[in-house]
Amino acid sequence: MNAPPRLGFLGLGNLGSAMALRLIDAGFPVVAHDPSAERLAPIERSGGTAGSAQDVLACATVCVATPDDAALLALLDDGVLSADSGLERVVLHSTVLPTAARSLAERLDSIGVALLEVPVSGGPAAAREGRLALYVGGDDETVDAVDDVLRALGERRFRLGPIGAGSAVKLANQLVMLAAVDALHEGLALSRVFDVDDAAALEAVAASTGDTWVGRNWGFFDDIVADYDDSGSSAEGRPWRKDLREFIDAARAVSLPAPLGEHLVAVVGDRIEADARAHREGRSS
Repeated sequence: MNAPPRLGFLGLGNLGSAMALRLIDAGFPVVAHDPSAERLAPIERSGGTAGSAQDVLACATVCVATPDDAALLALLDDGVLSADSGLERVVLHSTVLPTAARSLAERLDSIGVALLEVPVSGGPAAAREGRLALYVGGDDETVDAVDDVLRALGERRFRLGPIGAGSAVKLANQLVMLAAVDALHEGLALSRVFDVDDAAALEAVAASTGDTWVGRNWGFFDDIVADYDDSGSSAEGRPWRKDLREFIDAARAVSLPAPLGEHLVAVVGDRIEADARAHREGRSS
């Protein structure tokens, strides 16, 4: 049986690192690039290879898990990513505007590179275990070419349509999930006033019509906030703000109102971060 070809990987944040390590565990010879040597170290310890951007782009398939498409666009603008790089297809896991995904697909197509958009949901733990939900937008030929990669990352793969479709559904998911976060914060604040323990309230709601993934995974963001805090990442670039702004922008671009998104972007990020830090301080005291 032939060994799988080298697989490039760009972007080793908390989610991207987990995805890259999962692919290494699945037997892919991963060549990764990230500006941070600290982020590359676990990849090398697990059997992957640290390389330059040129090394990654010499692979036939490159997965991109940067916060947005800016890094990829810079490589195009600088000529590092060109028709001569050896790259055949990009699997874009970043959460971007649907129109941005379409624009990127056009630019890549002009140099003979195919784009498949596959934003994901589930978080680092699910990524590490190959349990991500994958929102797939693109043509059948490109999907088939990376079927083994997608299978390693998650069995819940949703073929949603052409480029733009995956990004639209990912943004919709973020809106719904963060609305549940906001609702639970308000609901738990009320139940506390009447001396109800949070765990008891969450258990009761989970057994009722208010059941949500967020409620069953309360505390999901605690470690993610800690990682962002420790890395010094900007508050505005964190997904509970960035993704909501992108949802609003995507809705406005097609003349749709987004009142819930506008409310959430103003409040839910602060609630998530304050709650995570309070939990961390409680554990350390």
